[in-house]
Amino acid sequence: MKYIATIEDKEYVIEINRAGEVTVNGVPHTADMQSIGSSRLFSLLVDGRSYDVYIDEREECYLLVMQEGIFEVKVEDERTRRLAGLQRMPVAPAGEILIKAPMPGVVVDVPVVVGQEVAAGERVIVLESMKMQNEFKAPRDGVVRSVRVKVGDRVDQNQIMITIR
Repeated sequence: MKYIATIEDKEYVIEINRAGEVTVNGVPHTADMQSIGSSRLFSLLVDGRSYDVYIDEREECYLLVMQEGIFEVKVEDERTRRLAGLQRMPVAPAGEILIKAPMPGVVVDVPVVVGQEVAAGERVIVLESMKMQNEFKAPRDGVVRSVRVKVGDRVDQNQIMITIR
């Protein structure tokens, strides 16, 4: 699984391959992390170098306290980042909302039909991707203008599935 860690506006793509093997921005490293007594104090070993790290989970980030300094780290997994991109759905000039697939997947439910009025937050489609079901909701009140997919269809990333006006 890939993670994106943001520290001081700089992003690091971290991929955990196997136990002890990680890549950071494509560069392979060996790493191990063990809890030290307290549930927030850890011993981190990266490429043979040892670090003591105190980790405090905050609302939107982690605070890491180390001998090297104090760092605020925001961590997102790849799936969460893609879904967050859906929250910034493009609105066409005519006021249409395009519900697009943020990643390849299979349509498992389409509870709306053309002409149906939908309320903000109402579920309009369910997509299965990476063995997880993702619900997509209407971002505002409107009327379904087109449904371009049906249950069982495979969709590509950025494929338009539903249009709401």
